[in-house]
Amino acid sequence: MTKASNTKPIVSRVENLEWFNTMPGEKMAIRIHSNLVGGTLSIIEARVPALMGPPKHIHNEREETFEILEGTFRFQCGDEDFIATPGTTVTVPRGLPHVWANVGSETGRLLFIFTPGGIDDFFKEISKHSLEAIVDVAADNDTIIMGPPLLQTQ
Repeated sequence: MTKASNTKPIVSRVENLEWFNTMPGEKMAIRIHSNLVGGTLSIIEARVPALMGPPKHIHNEREETFEILEGTFRFQCGDEDFIATPGTTVTVPRGLPHVWANVGSETGRLLFIFTPGGIDDFFKEISKHSLEAIVDVAADNDTIIMGPPLLQTQ
């Protein structure tokens, strides 16, 4: 990791966010890019349509923390299966298989906080590749896809 070159607070304002597409209907924005904080973390906001979520996966090099801002999300983390609503924080330790989905009827919002960072640019790559190619792109970014999405209606 490189040392942060910034000695002032980093302020991310909603009006300055650059939203990009990932999966159909899903949008993300990088709130804090890891290159601003010496690689220590990455913070990404996602707007997830109802009944959507990623395939089951694992990160071996970083923890992933979710902060639920809006909506109702179902998580499976290892052997645990639970619902998370606004105000809930979920931290998935590195090496633990996990999958989640927005099980509500409206678009949900959540923050992903990866510690350490360095995974920021992977999310911009998702929409540029076929589903088959995503497996390799994900693996190159500490995201090993292990199974299908939580909801098979996607």
